Amino acid sequence: MSLLSNISWRSIALWKRNRDVFLTTWKTNFLPPFLEPILYLVAMGLGFGALIQADIEYGGKSLEYIKFLAPGLVAISIMYGAFFECTYSSFVRMYYQKTFDAILATPLSLEDIIAGEILWGATKSFINATIVLGV
Repeated sequence: MSLLSNISWRSIALWKRNRDVFLTTWKTNFLPPFLEPILYLVAMGLGFGALIQADIEYGGKSLEYIKFLAPGLVAISIMYGAFFECTYSSFVRMYYQKTFDAILATPLSLEDIIAGEILWGATKSFINATIVLGV
């Protein structure tokens, strides 16, 4: 039995709720994933990279520092987006906004909430990855 067959329609309903909130506040949700890789590249690439004079040897090839650094910064930005969504954003919904209290008053179980939050975290990470790779 696959993992996707274990996801209930209730988890999908929670995913849709998070999607609707995201679409309501899409302008503020697109700005951080867009600016973060630019900030990293400017700070680490141009600022710190100016101190590194030699090219980096990797796999028998010589790379400039910025070309060596850029893929790692993109990957960090994508992973940080997923991590932030599944930790801090879920905490804010649970502790400050009391969204989970309202959700638990519905027929959703705790497992449905966890599965829905994981699905939304994966979706948000995909959205962030698309934005970051576009930059």
